[in-house]
Amino acid sequence: MNGPLEQLSGELALRPLIISILDWAAVGLLLYLAFQLIRQTRTVWLIRGFLILSGAFFLSNLLGLTTLNFILDKILIGVAVAVPVIFQPELRRFLEQLGRGEIFTLLKPDRVPDFEKEALDELLDAVQDLSEERIGALIVIEQSPIDDRLLQDPGDTMDAVLSKSLLLTIFYPKTRLHDGAVLVRDWRIQSASVILPMSTQIPARQLGTRHRAAMGITEQTDALCIVVSEETGSISLAERGKLQRPLTVEQLAEALNRRYRRDEPPSVFTIPALSDWTRKLFPASSSQSGNSD
Repeated sequence: MNGPLEQLSGELALRPLIISILDWAAVGLLLYLAFQLIRQTRTVWLIRGFLILSGAFFLSNLLGLTTLNFILDKILIGVAVAVPVIFQPELRRFLEQLGRGEIFTLLKPDRVPDFEKEALDELLDAVQDLSEERIGALIVIEQSPIDDRLLQDPGDTMDAVLSKSLLLTIFYPKTRLHDGAVLVRDWRIQSASVILPMSTQIPARQLGTRHRAAMGITEQTDALCIVVSEETGSISLAERGKLQRPLTVEQLAEALNRRYRRDEPPSVFTIPALSDWTRKLFPASSSQSGNSD
């Protein structure tokens, strides 16, 4: 007779544990969704700053630094009050996606933004034209932010949309900006006429200062650097201080596509009926006016 009673007591003891696991799993899911909402915006830096302040607060409390702990406590209270204002766009977007039944789209793998694909196509088209017309060019594609102190001259700031026309205009020999390199940051032309550090390596005799500059910047950073020779129109790609040359436009495109255009794996979080259910439950109000086209 004790068998069923023991089994029942075991189930009751196990239930709080299961509920706790579900509770923490739900909290983790909400935090992940919130991170997915803000990770493509500048507010991600605010989150990092808040986490740093929180870590300093707990560390100062642990070490007994009362004055610092008091100041950080007041700062964190002010930040907590400002959170609804700072994250108002993200909260609104979250509620809109929740109402449309599209919240689980945040669980899908990240897609390469369309503007990145367009910028890469524009870049490759520009390199092809520069090569065919034998116009010298030096294009640095930034990965991690490059410290201006590594550059001999940071050049002229542009912060412009990356386009084939603009690149051809910059490197046209009679323009003031054609000397030096173009710095591409976040798929925008950050600056032009940038003077790069020279490599201490001695490349082949037929290679000039552009190739040495490309090797120099990639020795000191994780950037990629595309070089178009003014004499021959040949294309080179520098990475980690090494040159790949000569390359065709197709070979350059293949190298860049391997890095920037990854195939998207199929998503396992497809819930096609969820948005339909929300629309049926809460249909959008339609205009009753009799206006005709």
